[in-house]
Amino acid sequence: MRNTLVGAVLAIVLVAGLFAAAHFGSRPAQGPAPQLSPSQTTAQIGPDFIGDRKIGEWILYCGEAKELPSAPSNDGHVGGNSAGTTPKEAPPPPGWKIPRCRVVMGLRNAHNPAEQVRLTFRQAGFKRVIALFLRFPPDEVANGDVVTIQLDQAKWPIPIRSCAAQFCLAIQSIKFVDLPMIEKSKHMILAFTPASTHKAVAISVPTTGLEEALTVMRRIDK
Repeated sequence: MRNTLVGAVLAIVLVAGLFAAAHFGSRPAQGPAPQLSPSQTTAQIGPDFIGDRKIGEWILYCGEAKELPSAPSNDGHVGGNSAGTTPKEAPPPPGWKIPRCRVVMGLRNAHNPAEQVRLTFRQAGFKRVIALFLRFPPDEVANGDVVTIQLDQAKWPIPIRSCAAQFCLAIQSIKFVDLPMIEKSKHMILAFTPASTHKAVAISVPTTGLEEALTVMRRIDK
């Protein structure tokens, strides 16, 4: 029961270029120039960091630590459920905490600043699997649509899983063996077909600072 409740809380916590000739573009860097390099920036971020920090073209967000929900009363029973079966999920490792950091890139519509395609990397689950969340304006994609992330040496088709009034969401879990492919990639392309134009477009996603941002995110949420 506790694991089921934990899973529900994690689900809540989790629910990330060019577009038709400069339709979308990465948010311009803010703050005075010159800026620190990504490695210099991450060297200043400690394990208790709370807030946001620009690392290259990406932004690291870290909230306050949150405890796991308390296990509900089970009337003296150690485990199982109403059907008499035991839970299938393993309990969290000792000392495990809900991941509190994420790495974000926002690609804004130059014609409508309120519209944004957002890419978010964050860790999920007890095994700290990194997942990529792609958030789209709800009038640009629909359930079942497939978007594509293309890296130097890989191409991932990712289906849109759900749409709400404010956004649509696609999620790609990343195997640990594939993580270096993202961190070392010099190019990233997000391709999809917007419902507003019905023409395939490709967004060039800057990768500067992504490796350093993912590294410090994993260091904080280890």
